[in-house]
Amino acid sequence: MLYLMEFYVSSKRNVNKGYWMSFENHPRLEETKRKIYSRCVPCLEKLYLQLQQAPAELALEEPLSCWKVVTVMESEEECLELLEAYQDEKLPISKSLRGRIGTRDREIPGIAMIFHIHDEEQRDELFADLKKLAEGLNAKANIFIERGCGDLYGALCGDWRKWQEKTPIKNTSIIPFIKEKVAKLLRGEY
Repeated sequence: MLYLMEFYVSSKRNVNKGYWMSFENHPRLEETKRKIYSRCVPCLEKLYLQLQQAPAELALEEPLSCWKVVTVMESEEECLELLEAYQDEKLPISKSLRGRIGTRDREIPGIAMIFHIHDEEQRDELFADLKKLAEGLNAKANIFIERGCGDLYGALCGDWRKWQEKTPIKNTSIIPFIKEKVAKLLRGEY
């Protein structure tokens, strides 16, 4: 199956005020919705259950195959230009692409465009393509790879490059904080 390479963006939101806009190369963002309920929610539920046991280590099966390719540009417009440039260069593709545009911290300059990937080969190809295209739009663009939910798992287990299927918790004192953060996410409180 080939996917058309036309990205669709969710309802327009002011990303400069801390909001996120989802994007996907499917008009109803079906893959985004499907992945949230088939992959993200079960992974968060598993993490929450593990944290209730006050463990010394975490089982990280799902996070080991969850990647983000992150591009930080100066503005939302630059992110959308990059998305359009990628769309124009890669038409059509064999896999769906999805992600979001926004910022977690309104005080930090720049807007992030985050692609969510579950395949290392696709991750590496996307990273190389975005690096080449972003440099044409903004030489200062920052592009990097990280694990999905790195803010949760990374706070507990440290550098994602060292994660294994069973990874020791490096900072047990933050378990209550992370557990509450996961509980809020599961309740839909962002």
